[in-house]
Amino acid sequence: MNEERRGHWYLLTGLVLGLAAGLIISLALSPVRYIDAEPAALAERYKNEFRQWVALAYQADGNLPRARERLKLLQDADPRQALAAQAQRALGEGGSPDDARALAALAAALSGMEQAAVSTPTGGEQPTLPPGPGTESPPAGATRLAEAAVQTPTPPLPTPTPRATFTPRPTATPPRVLDAPFVMTKRQEVCDGSLPAGRLVVLVAGRDGNPLAGVPILVLWGEGKSSLFYTGLAPEISPGYADFQMDAGVSYTLRVGEASEAVGGLSVPACGGAWRVEFTEGG
Repeated sequence: MNEERRGHWYLLTGLVLGLAAGLIISLALSPVRYIDAEPAALAERYKNEFRQWVALAYQADGNLPRARERLKLLQDADPRQALAAQAQRALGEGGSPDDARALAALAAALSGMEQAAVSTPTGGEQPTLPPGPGTESPPAGATRLAEAAVQTPTPPLPTPTPRATFTPRPTATPPRVLDAPFVMTKRQEVCDGSLPAGRLVVLVAGRDGNPLAGVPILVLWGEGKSSLFYTGLAPEISPGYADFQMDAGVSYTLRVGEASEAVGGLSVPACGGAWRVEFTEGG
């Protein structure tokens, strides 16, 4: 009886030792390594790196369709929002301003592409309108002749001999250099409740009047306090949109771009509203 019980204990001890050895081998000595994983299966850290490389590649070659196809591999619910959120996190965590600017520019470009696709009408068959009042119907003989002409096949034209054509390779589009000063064109207190209280809204347009993404905006206040952000982080509003939340009783100074004059004296209006400041690229 004692030998039978001892045999059961030996089996249990062997099972425990086997499980322990298997865990050590699988976790320490020979862990599982994933190779050629799909981008959608990556951890969030590596997804952020993937988006960053896509944004930098778009900044270098300007190929927006290719960048959009690459971002589809991540299977984000909203690629534009994912890019804008990552740019905001990068600025908040003290990351590279150039990387955040590339992310914001790509988000704005995707927003512009989708808006253009929505506004472009799609082709389709044109409806056939009935003859208006007073319009005579064609004779039956003419109708039969027209039907016969439509049904009679037309002999195919001879196929021309193809010629060798030269297709130029796409050239890389250099990134936009924002060295021209931005001129303030509008400074308005908003007290009608259309903007959140204490919000400083900045709208930046290029030389052509279109909203301009990726423009650095610096806000200064107090003793050496500052906040740096970029337009284009809210592409659903406008590629040239940026905002900042002000505190009551604090005076702020605003600078758009790297060569513009500072705009001071910005604080929460007495009405408790907001500020709307617009700039246009000079030069």
